[in-house]
Amino acid sequence: MRSFAGLLATLFAVLAAGLVHAAGRPPEDNSRTSLDPGIMKIDETRFLGQPMARETRFVDESGRPFTLGDVLGKPVILALSYYGCDGSCPIVNRNLAAALEQVERFRAGRDYRILTVSFDPNDSEVTARQFVDSMRGLDATLREGWRFAVLGEAAPDAHERFAGSVGFRFFWSRIDKTFLHPNVLVFLTPEGRVARYVYGTPLDPRTVELALIEADWGRISGSASAVFDMITGACFSYNYSEGRYQPNYALFVGLGSLLLGVGLAAAGLLGYRRRLARRTVHAS
Repeated sequence: MRSFAGLLATLFAVLAAGLVHAAGRPPEDNSRTSLDPGIMKIDETRFLGQPMARETRFVDESGRPFTLGDVLGKPVILALSYYGCDGSCPIVNRNLAAALEQVERFRAGRDYRILTVSFDPNDSEVTARQFVDSMRGLDATLREGWRFAVLGEAAPDAHERFAGSVGFRFFWSRIDKTFLHPNVLVFLTPEGRVARYVYGTPLDPRTVELALIEADWGRISGSASAVFDMITGACFSYNYSEGRYQPNYALFVGLGSLLLGVGLAAAGLLGYRRRLARRTVHAS
């Protein structure tokens, strides 16, 4: 009887998991202590430089269909969120807006684009519009280059495949009735390749600006300041442990060593030519 009861319990669990998947929910975390936060960490070495599928279809908050290729051609800031979130997702999007308002050199729509996409299969253009409405006071210039969208594909695993293409993983917690996911922005090149991940809800405008420059290496602001942006991009490197950009000390040390070597060689050559000149004078 015990083995029969255990078999019934196993069958029930499998059936329940199947019903959850059929309803469009991803794998569940049924305990706050059973999920290792490390499994949500993005393997950046694997995904940096990887191209995203340009043919991926979306529907924005106004009901207009478009593809990822339609928003490329400029750097893209991709924010993976879900519109029923009452926690970090609205905060990340609002903080991104606040940081971008302080990036005065570049303008949304003209120099770069922002794309917020829901990974919740239950979201729709209606919930996307409600999410936008909740972001009261969103700058009009940002709205020119910012789209809030849901996937235009109805396959059960479409959201997991799309998020997984940039290494983003998420889990539905039945206890907390919320999604567990990393808070991260993905910066894409104009060709749709992953250029940088920026984590956290507090966002430093300078970090966002440098990530945009890194995503496009000088083309973002046109030819007039291309050289300046390339130099800026080279002079700063991303610190993974601290989650921010810092001066590229290795470059400065290497450049200093190079200049020192050139200086010593020039001094040696100058000294040699002076000694040679003295010998010539004495010989005559």
